[in-house]
Amino acid sequence: MFKRFFFNLYQFGYYACLLIATIIIGFLAIQSLLGGTFIPLTIAEGVIFTNNPLSIYFAVFAFILLLIFLRSTLDRVNSKQLFLFWTILYVLAATYLIMGHNGVIRADARHVYKAAIAFNQGDYSSLTTTGDYMYRNPHQLGLMTLERLYTMIFPTTQFAFVLNLIWTLGSNFLIAKITKLLFKKDIIVKYTILLTFIFFPNFLFILFVYGSVPGLFFCLLALYCFIKIKKGSFWYMIAGSLAISIACLLRNNYQIFALMLIACLFLNLLSKSDWKKLLAIFMVTIGLFFSGKAIKQYYSEVIGQHIGNGTPLISYVTMGLRDDPNRATLGGWYDGYNTKILKRFNYDEEKASNQAKEDLLKRLAIFFQQPSYALKFFYEKIRSTWTEPTFQSIWTGPQIERRQYTYTNFLRSIYEGRNGYHLANKFGMTILITTYLCTSLYLIYKLFWEKLSLDSFELYPYIFFVGGFLFHIFWETKSQYVYMYVLLLMPSLAQVLVTLSDISQKWKIGRIKKGYLSKIYSIVPQKNS
Repeated sequence: MFKRFFFNLYQFGYYACLLIATIIIGFLAIQSLLGGTFIPLTIAEGVIFTNNPLSIYFAVFAFILLLIFLRSTLDRVNSKQLFLFWTILYVLAATYLIMGHNGVIRADARHVYKAAIAFNQGDYSSLTTTGDYMYRNPHQLGLMTLERLYTMIFPTTQFAFVLNLIWTLGSNFLIAKITKLLFKKDIIVKYTILLTFIFFPNFLFILFVYGSVPGLFFCLLALYCFIKIKKGSFWYMIAGSLAISIACLLRNNYQIFALMLIACLFLNLLSKSDWKKLLAIFMVTIGLFFSGKAIKQYYSEVIGQHIGNGTPLISYVTMGLRDDPNRATLGGWYDGYNTKILKRFNYDEEKASNQAKEDLLKRLAIFFQQPSYALKFFYEKIRSTWTEPTFQSIWTGPQIERRQYTYTNFLRSIYEGRNGYHLANKFGMTILITTYLCTSLYLIYKLFWEKLSLDSFELYPYIFFVGGFLFHIFWETKSQYVYMYVLLLMPSLAQVLVTLSDISQKWKIGRIKKGYLSKIYSIVPQKNS
C-alpha cells in the first residue's frame, strides 16, 4: 500500500515538473519567435527590445536542417574523436582571444581578484575596512579563496582566463558524460557535444573571471557523482556533496542547482527506496547550509575579527522589483540599490535590512494597486533576462570605456559593437529560438504521447530551469546569470535532432525503396488482362 502511494507521489511530482517546465519554456519559445533583446556595449546595461526580422526565421529553419543533415557525418566519428576535435578548436580560438586582450578586468571580478592578491600578501583590508568590497560582500569569500590559489601559481589575469578555458572544457565533458549515463545512445551524446561547443556564450565567458564558470563545473561534477551513486560507490556520494558545496561557495546562485539535486534524489527515493539516496539528500543539505558558515569562520580567525553578513540579501529582492527612471537599465536589473542603501546607513546591516524590507513593501503595494503596470514590469523583466541571445558574454568582456582593449580587427568588430557583435546577436538568436522551440516540443511529446516515465535525474535540466526562472522573477536580474540554464537544455535539443534525423533517414530509405520497386515493376513483363 505504502509502496503504491509513494509511486503515485513520484508520478505526480514527475509530471508536475514536466508540465511547469513545458509552460515556461513554451512561453519563452513563443516570445523568442516574436522578438529578442539587444544590449548596447556601454557601461550601463541598457536594454532594447527588438522584433525579429524575417531572415531570423529562415536562419532557424536552415540551422535545424543543417544539424539534421550533419547526422551522417556524426555517425562516421566516435564521440571521443568529436570531443577532441572541438577541444582543439576551442584551445586555438581561446589562444587567439586571450592574446588579443590586454587582460584588464573590471567591476566585481576585478575587486575579488585584487582582494585575492592582497590576501596572499598579508593585506586583509578589503575584508576588515568598513565599506570595502569584501566587507560588503563576504559571500565572495569562496571565489576569493579559489583566486588566491590562482595567484599563488601565476598572478596574471591571462592565467585566470586559461583556467576558465579548462573549467569550460571540463563542463562540456561532464555534460557529455551525464548525457551518456542517462540516455545511453551515442548519437545523442554526439549531438550534445556539438551543441555545447557551438553555444558560443559558454566560450566567451572564459574572459569573465567570476564564479559562474568554475561553479558550473563543480555543479555538473556533483550531478555526475550522484547519478553514479546507484552504481554503488559510497565515494561518489562524498565527492558529489563536496563538489556542490564548492559550487555554492563560488556562486551563491548555484544553491538552485543544489535544490535541484535534492529534488531529483527525493523523486528517485519515492520511485525506489534506497538509504544511500536519503543519506545523499542529507549530505547536500548539510553542505548547502554549513559550507558558507565554515569559510566565514576560517577567515574570521585569519583576520582576527567577526565577519558580518554584509549587504542584506533582502536588498537584492527589493532591487529586483525596483524601477528607477533615472537609470538606463530596465526595472529589476542591477541599479546599485544594494550598495547605496548600506552606505546610506553607514554600513549598519540591520538598519539597511529594515529599510530594504520597507521599500520592498512599498513596491509590492504599487504592484497590487496597479496590476497592469505589474504585468508590464514582470513581462519586460522576464523577456530581457531570457531572450538576450549573447547572455552578456560579450558585454562582460573588454570595453574601451574601462580601458579594456583588444588588438585585432576581428575582436574589435565584436567587442566594440560593430558588425561582429550584430552577427553574434543574430547567430545567438538562431540558437536560442531553436533551443526553446525544440525543447518545448520535446516536453509536450513527453507529457502527452510517450507513456514511459523518465528516470528522475533526466528531469535535471527542467527542474533547474524552472528554479532559475522563478528565482529571477523576484531577485535582481541580468541575462548573464541565466546562460547555464539554456546550456543545460542542449541534451534535450539533441534528442529532438536525433528524432528528426531518424525520421529523415526513414523517409529517404522509403523513397529509395519505392523508386527501386517501381523500376523492377517496369521491367518485369506484365500479363495481358
